[in-house]
Amino acid sequence: MKNIGQIFIVLIFIMSSLFSADINATIIDGNITIYQKILKQIFQEKNTTEEIVLEKTLLQELIDLKDISLNTLDKLSITDKIDEYRNLFLYYLQDIDIAIDLELKLNKSQNKIQTIESEIKQFDLNNSRLFSFELQDAYYHKKVKLYQNAIKSIEQQITDLKEYIKKSLKTVIFNTTQLEKVLTEKENIIINYQNQVNQLQILIEQAELINDRNKIQILNKKLKNLDSTYKNEAKDLLSTQFLLFSSYLKLKDDKAFILERKISQTSIKTKIMTEDDVNKYLSPLLLSLEKSYMGQLKTLTGAGKQELKDVLYQGWTFITKPIITLNNSSISILKMILSLLIFILGFVFGAFYKHKINKLASNKKSFTASTRTILANLGYYIIITIAFFMALNVLGVKLSSIALVAGALSVGIGFGLQNIVSNFVSGLILMFERSIKIGDYIEVDEHTKGYVTDIRMRATTINTNENIDIIIPNQNFIQNNVINWTMSDNLRRFSIPFGVAYGTNAHYVIDVVKDAILNSEYMEDIVENSIRQTRVIMTEMADSSINFELLVWVKGDKMHKPKRTASEFLILIYDTLNSNNIEIPFPQQDLHIRSVDENLKFNITTNKDNSNE
Repeated sequence: MKNIGQIFIVLIFIMSSLFSADINATIIDGNITIYQKILKQIFQEKNTTEEIVLEKTLLQELIDLKDISLNTLDKLSITDKIDEYRNLFLYYLQDIDIAIDLELKLNKSQNKIQTIESEIKQFDLNNSRLFSFELQDAYYHKKVKLYQNAIKSIEQQITDLKEYIKKSLKTVIFNTTQLEKVLTEKENIIINYQNQVNQLQILIEQAELINDRNKIQILNKKLKNLDSTYKNEAKDLLSTQFLLFSSYLKLKDDKAFILERKISQTSIKTKIMTEDDVNKYLSPLLLSLEKSYMGQLKTLTGAGKQELKDVLYQGWTFITKPIITLNNSSISILKMILSLLIFILGFVFGAFYKHKINKLASNKKSFTASTRTILANLGYYIIITIAFFMALNVLGVKLSSIALVAGALSVGIGFGLQNIVSNFVSGLILMFERSIKIGDYIEVDEHTKGYVTDIRMRATTINTNENIDIIIPNQNFIQNNVINWTMSDNLRRFSIPFGVAYGTNAHYVIDVVKDAILNSEYMEDIVENSIRQTRVIMTEMADSSINFELLVWVKGDKMHKPKRTASEFLILIYDTLNSNNIEIPFPQQDLHIRSVDENLKFNITTNKDNSNE
């Protein structure tokens, strides 16, 4: 018999060596008799090493493994008493706790099996630790089977309890009003316990900061006792909610759907179970009861409505939850959305105001273009500013904090934004000072002339005679010289130069040209009065001509087209001089030849002959 046992152990080791890469299934599937024989052989070993001690311990654990015992509910039956009905639900919660605990242990054991078997596959075939690892692998495999069997048993018990609860609900009589009062009291008790837990946690943190170990130990003990009481009170609250839920079901009241969600939320908030556990164990019971008493269609409809309410509530909670805190003001997504909406509405309303002002002012003769622009732009920027501060107020940002930030960033703003600020202030000055107005014809430099079409806070737009829009920063009008042709009136004096030949009667020229101008077709655009008169004056006696200048006052659109207007007057003068036989000179040069010395002439001739050689 002894030889047979030894041969068996040798076979085990041989199989372990042969199949170690694939995990030894013989040890895993072994029974108590096999483990006892192996243990007996190991006890005969004279050498006692750590590995042998470990092997003995693991074999003894394998021998001692037994089925997991569960509390049976053989005495339970269908009841019509509310307290017993409550106990059925509490038993249901208790079995859920057991199932959750078993699943956690099952997962841990399965994870350990994966770790151990990955180690075994890396071992050398002659490694002395291989057998102990295989025994440990077998131990956890056995435990996994025990947990799986226990989970099946407890899940069957949960199913049986569900049937007991469903059948008992038909006979139990509830006092709905009383249950509602009790539920309110239970909710207040839970809130009180939560406050106590929070206070104890704060005290523990304070004790940890000063490293008072004695106080920490005392407070942790209190917290542990409080947690235990809190959990019992939470289950009591949950059972009360379930009784009221059952009461609403019997009354076929839609409040049952609200209670269903509240039961699930209470289970998660009080950490009785996780959301996954609620969906796996608790929700099926509640849904089954709803279908039995409310019907399939109403259950789906009611649950759908409640689900929608929950989604809306969660969405509302999400957007109203503070995401950042600025100067003790909590800023949420909702506040940010409202602020952005107010700011956008400010722009929209400002643009609408600007459009209305421009439309109304265009129909009123008393409004000039510049007045209309000032009213439109100022109102627009005031509306934008108001919207900006309203948006900040919704966010909870105080003006004092803005001033603080502005003060801190004043240096950066001064250097980085000085041109923008300068243009902004210049725009305000131009609007109020009215040195440049909409419709004015201005000259910025020799090549930039045109009508002012718009004055904004940052820049002014000029439309040239070539129909080119030029955008000029406002500060250029404040810092540089600007010629405004139409600032006070729409009138300008043109100076047209021309010349005649020497020998011409100057008085005759003046009379002829002036008379031609005053009797021309351009008299509609010429101003002629006691103050402003058309004149022809002699300016100089040049090398080739006697020069004159026509001084004529022009009004209206012609003054805005200086080149064209000057051209028209020059043509008129040219035609007038020609028709009156007045000579228009051109540059002349007289060439005078004088005699030269004969010797110089001879030298020039000699040099010329030599160069030809």
